[in-house]
Amino acid sequence: MTSEFHKNKYSILIVDDETTFRKSVNRFLKKYYHTFEASDGQKALELARTVNPELVLLDIGLPDMSGLDVLAKLKETEHPPAVIMVTAYDQVKDVVRAMKLGASNYLVKPIDIDEFDLAIKNTLETVSLKKEVEGLRGQLKKAYKLDRLIGSSPAFIEAQELAIKSAESADASILLQGESGVGKELFARLIHFHSPRAASPLLALNCAAFASEIVESELFGHEPGSFTGARQGGKKGLLEAANEGSLFLDEVADLGHSIQAKLLRVLEEKEFYPVGGTRKKHVDVRFIAACNRDLWQEVKKGKFRPDLYFRLATIKIELPPLRKRKEDILPLAQFFMEKFNNKYGKHFRYIAREAKSFLENFNWPGNVRQLRNTIERIVLLEDDTVIRAKHLAFLLDDNAGDFATAAISGQENKDGFSFTLPESGFSLEEAEKAIIAEAYKMCGYNKTKTARFLKTPRHILTYRLKKYGFS
Repeated sequence: MTSEFHKNKYSILIVDDETTFRKSVNRFLKKYYHTFEASDGQKALELARTVNPELVLLDIGLPDMSGLDVLAKLKETEHPPAVIMVTAYDQVKDVVRAMKLGASNYLVKPIDIDEFDLAIKNTLETVSLKKEVEGLRGQLKKAYKLDRLIGSSPAFIEAQELAIKSAESADASILLQGESGVGKELFARLIHFHSPRAASPLLALNCAAFASEIVESELFGHEPGSFTGARQGGKKGLLEAANEGSLFLDEVADLGHSIQAKLLRVLEEKEFYPVGGTRKKHVDVRFIAACNRDLWQEVKKGKFRPDLYFRLATIKIELPPLRKRKEDILPLAQFFMEKFNNKYGKHFRYIAREAKSFLENFNWPGNVRQLRNTIERIVLLEDDTVIRAKHLAFLLDDNAGDFATAAISGQENKDGFSFTLPESGFSLEEAEKAIIAEAYKMCGYNKTKTARFLKTPRHILTYRLKKYGFS
């Protein structure tokens, strides 16, 4: 008997009504494992609930019930053990049913000792691997906080649920669509770490960050001397490195047509040639693609292959922008505040009422990424214990138009509308300019509609448009 698993001291339950056989097997195994015995199905089920064995050696012919019924009940438990069926005769029907019910293997009496040793070893190797994968999946979810993402808006919850459901398939390609900063890479991680591929690599490539030649080399790898500047020893590409895992292709719309054709072959045939290579390589990779534009519109413009689109978009998930999930802004801000408190050793305790109003009414063109960066900047730079409206004043300089949108869409009351003023103050002229610019844009650059919207005479609006250089 090999000793690879002895450190773990796995528990094995031996279930057989034949006392001589049961005792003999127990003597053989107890040197290496925690062993337990049961002579009938009922005792086996009671003992299994108590000791939670990793492996059960289960006789098919028991005095009180069929071993197949015991197998079915064992597989319904919260932590089902691996099961090796034992039978006095090789009956095909029973064997087939046992395997369908989830048995790992079966042995026929009299048992060959080498076959027995190998069956135990292989089954416990599988148990060990499953435990390792589950442990890794749990660690990864904890490290990336990926069990669930923060958000309660219906559109975001729907996107999350679709992502987690999609992850159940190890092969279906997924297309994530949404504006920059909405969290497409976080969703890619969510999918990967909920999938059967969680123990294998998740690698990423930003297709817009490099020239086509570099992207091709990064994806497919290259042979020595295949192009000017190629590595002397060649290079393994991301496809090969991500084998049995997932590959996240960000901004996939920026792939060149020649690379699109090669990528299509990988999706269809699971094979490719490295740059400058003549020998095919085979890979098993799950693709998760992302785009901040409507990829189907890119297909219509002739910029993206329709066949590749349909391959990548087996499942398409639309991620809503932050401005359309207002109820998520404050929970996210609170989460980031606590995160960066820990990172920078700060002690921000809460977000002031005026700051909350500002955060909720701001347009967030950079989405969650911009909110995250905003809170990080405040926690890092400000010497305070409360996030205040004055800490957010820098956003007005960078995004006057977005603040105007927030002001225009502010809460209505009997006086018209209201919004929170920053404690640090701001330029009235710049605010007027920003509000006029946003209203003019909203009204399709029609002066009459804009004047009516702003409740001001047309000639005054015309004067101000000229003053601020809008006409």
